[in-house]
Amino acid sequence: MVQPLGGAGAGGAGSACVGASAGAGASAATAGGGWAATLDPEAFNRFELEAWEAVAGSYGFLRSLTSRANGSMLAAAGVGSGLQVLDVGSGPGDLAAAAAALGADTVGIDVAPSMVRRAALSNPSIPFRVGSFEAIPAGEGAFDAVVGGFVLSHLGSPEAAMAEAWRVLRPGGRVALATWDIPRHNRLLGLFTDAVTAAGASMPPELPAGPAHFRSGDELRGLFAVAGFTDIGYSRIMFEALVPDLDTLWDGVMESAVRIPPMITRQPQPIRGQIHAAFEVLAAVHRRPVGYAIPVAMQIISGRRP
Repeated sequence: MVQPLGGAGAGGAGSACVGASAGAGASAATAGGGWAATLDPEAFNRFELEAWEAVAGSYGFLRSLTSRANGSMLAAAGVGSGLQVLDVGSGPGDLAAAAAALGADTVGIDVAPSMVRRAALSNPSIPFRVGSFEAIPAGEGAFDAVVGGFVLSHLGSPEAAMAEAWRVLRPGGRVALATWDIPRHNRLLGLFTDAVTAAGASMPPELPAGPAHFRSGDELRGLFAVAGFTDIGYSRIMFEALVPDLDTLWDGVMESAVRIPPMITRQPQPIRGQIHAAFEVLAAVHRRPVGYAIPVAMQIISGRRP
């Protein structure tokens, strides 16, 4: 199905802030998953915190898309009335609010204080706290379910986060996460990473190395299995997002993401121009009589603590 988005926007490079960082040097041939480099989880997490603080007020474009995964995540986690539910990386609070609407006793945590404030203002009946998925501020076995939307690629140590999900879940509890699909399926972000590659751009050296930005279904299953989760479930959500013009898509992602934009905005001006030109060429195949229909692909991965 097609989901319409936004109105016309201004062209150009946009402001820095979702996706990007991954390594130093090398070309962007591996931009979909990040340049190869030595990962410093603490440096990467500092970058993420600063970026999400900056983008908290302009997350609307991606928010309208990521919310499409909320129902599937909650179903995969078995969220229902009376359950204790933790939303990790709660952002503006939409997933926590959806869980609460099902009757769950819900708490949200996010590393960015600005996001926490916005979520609390929008959802005054739900407690939101500053906290990290990698060090959840809760005791062992505190929750029946842990859910998180599009948070895995923004963690310095996804393995540590999965260990924390295990710790705070009660036996039999479930964790369910949503994440973007790989770039060849998810053209919403793949158009950007492929344009960086086409321009032959190198990773800006000041950006910290990060974990894989995108993971396949098999990689996600492996992450859950290593953490000890069983009954692992996997599904995909695919639809087309209709944008009126390419400026709307460019500006929307550049203003509401945190990993991809710095890969572009921190390039020399000539390279930025080449990336934008490549983006327009790559997006041409998605042209429709009215606007552009951009394929969006998401993954839902879940598991149970035995």
